[in-house]
Amino acid sequence: MNKATKRFTVVVGIVMSVAMVGSLLIPLFSGQVGYTENLAETPRPTPLPEPTFPPPPDVSVIDFDQLLLHPSGLFTLAVPTGWQSASHSNTPDELRAGLSNSDAVSVVEARIIKNDDGISESSDLSAFFSRDWLDRTWRDYWTWEETSRKITENGSVVIDFNLQRSRTHFIARQVSWLQDGDIVSARVVTAENAPQELKFLLDGTVNGVRRLDVYRDAPFDWNAYFDNTDKHMIRFPSAWEVTDAAQGLPATIVGDAVTLVVETQDVALNSENDATDWIGKWRDGIEALTVESVESGDAAGYLVSYRRATLDGAPESGMALMLHGSDDRLHMANARVSDVDVDLLGAANDDYGLREVLDSFRLLPALDASTD
Repeated sequence: MNKATKRFTVVVGIVMSVAMVGSLLIPLFSGQVGYTENLAETPRPTPLPEPTFPPPPDVSVIDFDQLLLHPSGLFTLAVPTGWQSASHSNTPDELRAGLSNSDAVSVVEARIIKNDDGISESSDLSAFFSRDWLDRTWRDYWTWEETSRKITENGSVVIDFNLQRSRTHFIARQVSWLQDGDIVSARVVTAENAPQELKFLLDGTVNGVRRLDVYRDAPFDWNAYFDNTDKHMIRFPSAWEVTDAAQGLPATIVGDAVTLVVETQDVALNSENDATDWIGKWRDGIEALTVESVESGDAAGYLVSYRRATLDGAPESGMALMLHGSDDRLHMANARVSDVDVDLLGAANDDYGLREVLDSFRLLPALDASTD
């Protein structure tokens, strides 16, 4: 092979080698470029908008002229205009009433707590509201922090908070004080843009918590039925259930083997004999057993025990408390027990706790409260 031919062969070889290497590298470079371009084209997340709050509530149109009767029947709470009954609870140691206004993203709350520790000093009252206690009561919020705490000249404990739920921020203030042996606490939550409105609502709430003195020593964990038309109330164990009720009409409350009916009758009774005679004629088959003259609050009347047989022939024993109302009507709470044949007014026969229930029956003509 001559030199020219060799030289040509070498050149061709070099060219082919370069072409082969290029065919390997170009896709790599092309892929890298494409990857960079893809990164540039990938959309970035759109920032979430900042949460917005409704305008603060107009306090010029807010009144506290409606009362909420707590389900326990032990206290009432003045309700600001626009706030609705939200959630309530009663345990052996605490009563709680809650109101809410979704348009104003606001919550109003009042608590009455048994002072089992005999707290009498403001410093001890402040210590009662520990971080653990507060943490339990703020469980509906994602985060909370206490921002300030002070004891006022009148001994109240005032605590301020910042709260967060989802991306929404709130402010809150709680005022707590000692009253008639109880610990009373009022709390208001509003959006963070409504501090002045919060103070207005809290002042109305603090002034709007009222215990019913007629039930001063009554158990916290009982419920109550209040007829806002006939203005009478009765309390009963929380396991009992109101099964039929309407304002101004008979109400039926049912417990374990016990049926309690609360109603009014257009009749006047002037003596114990009148009471037993009337019970005996009130329903077929009733036999009056024992009668007592009683006073319940400001009302007087009679308590009569009786027995009867049901339509099926089963025995039934009962007690009826009948009180004379200022409306010249007879207000009656009648409790009966199925499959029992005893005189329930006998000293050893109140195994069903009926006497305690009937003793809670009260006529409350001055109480004007909603039971929503």
